[in-house]
Amino acid sequence: MKYIIKRQISTGSFGTIYEVLSEDDDKVYALKELTNIDTVTKQRFEREIQVLSQLDHPNIVKVIQWNIGGDPPNFYPYYVMEYLSGGSLRQHMDEKFHSEDQYYFDVKWTINRIILPVCNALAQVHTSNIYHRDLKPSNIMFTDNTKSAIKITDWGLVKVEDLSKGKGNDGASAIDLDRRSLELTAVVSEGNIGGTPDYCSPEQWFASVNKNDRLVDGRTDIFSLGIIFYEMLTRRRPPPYDPNNPSLNRAPVEAPSKYNSLISSQLGQCILKMIDLKPENRQQSIWDLISEIEIVPDNSL
Repeated sequence: MKYIIKRQISTGSFGTIYEVLSEDDDKVYALKELTNIDTVTKQRFEREIQVLSQLDHPNIVKVIQWNIGGDPPNFYPYYVMEYLSGGSLRQHMDEKFHSEDQYYFDVKWTINRIILPVCNALAQVHTSNIYHRDLKPSNIMFTDNTKSAIKITDWGLVKVEDLSKGKGNDGASAIDLDRRSLELTAVVSEGNIGGTPDYCSPEQWFASVNKNDRLVDGRTDIFSLGIIFYEMLTRRRPPPYDPNNPSLNRAPVEAPSKYNSLISSQLGQCILKMIDLKPENRQQSIWDLISEIEIVPDNSL
């Protein structure tokens, strides 16, 4: 298909996303172009395409077309995905929190519209030993302006465990890529880690320092989702851990109900468990988390 660029949606350290119009079917799509190319970022981009092209879930962005051949200045790798017109959860949170002093997202809406859909998408990918590793509000997009459905985007830091264990023909290169990709979870600019300091789990942060991601698994995604959960219901993030101290010091995390009386103690304990600094103290799988959320009594939401 051929595309006409309508506008630039966003740009980052590795590439640019455009809103484009297809000349073939007259539909609007989003095109992600990789413009900052080195060996690692191009391999990561190819892996993102590989993973997204194989995933089929209503809460994961769908890739339509891609082309990874060629090099600048004649050609930049790109992929085309469905266009999500509702903006990001980050934009929605900022709009609400900045415009209404006492605004908190409704507990039931947060669970049913954001948390459980993300959990359901993660349940599918975790089954295949695929981990997002960069969950944050800016990577959760609304499909349209009704804000009734979401999709997870930006899988550039995805970890594919089967490949990193050496399965398949490219197992060796996958191991090397995972190790070098961990370096991208270190700070590259203020407020921007490949997992962002405010949402990145400690084991992922220290894996980027130690070049050892043995503990980075589904519990890492649970931690990031827990920070999002806490923030939506309290309009604040928990105190950060000290990224320079492997002993994992941080100020005590207040129960979410301290800031929002509509949060039940049972749900509050579930959220605190999600964001425990030690992965062994969190829910041990996304299915454990779904079960905990679903048994919270309806009258406490």
